[in-house]
Amino acid sequence: MRGFHEIELQVRDYELDQFGVVNKSVYSSYCQHVQQELMGLIGINAVDVVSSGEALALCEMTLKFLNPLRSGDRFVTKVRISNSSAARFYFEYYIFKLPDYEPILEAKSSGVWLDKNHRPVRIPADLKAKFVKFIREEDKSN
Repeated sequence: MRGFHEIELQVRDYELDQFGVVNKSVYSSYCQHVQQELMGLIGINAVDVVSSGEALALCEMTLKFLNPLRSGDRFVTKVRISNSSAARFYFEYYIFKLPDYEPILEAKSSGVWLDKNHRPVRIPADLKAKFVKFIREEDKSN
C-alpha cells in the first residue's frame, strides 16, 4: 500500500466488549495512535503544537467495520495523508489482522487546524511544508 505508515499492535483484554470482541469505539483510538506516530515522523510533535496554544483537531471520522478483532489478536494499523487543503488534512486508515492480513477496518478522517481561540485557520506554512515534503518523498520511494 503506497505511502502508508504502519504499526503492529495486539488486542488487550480491556479493549473487549461483553461479546468478547474489540469494542467499536476502540478502533478510532487505533487509528489516532498510528496517525500521531505519522505526525511525529513528519516532524510535527503534538506536545509542541498544544504548548503553542494551537491544535490539529479531528472534525470527522468514518469507520467501515469489516471483521472483528478478539483478545490477543495481532494486527497492523496503516495510515496515510490522502489530501490536504488550506485548513484541513485528510487521512486514510486500514487495519489488517495478522498473519494473513485479513481486512478488519477501513476508515477516513479529516482534521482542521485551530488557532489559540479554537477557530479554524490556515495550516501554518512551515507545518504544511512538512506534510508536502513527506508526501513527495513517499511518492518518489514508491
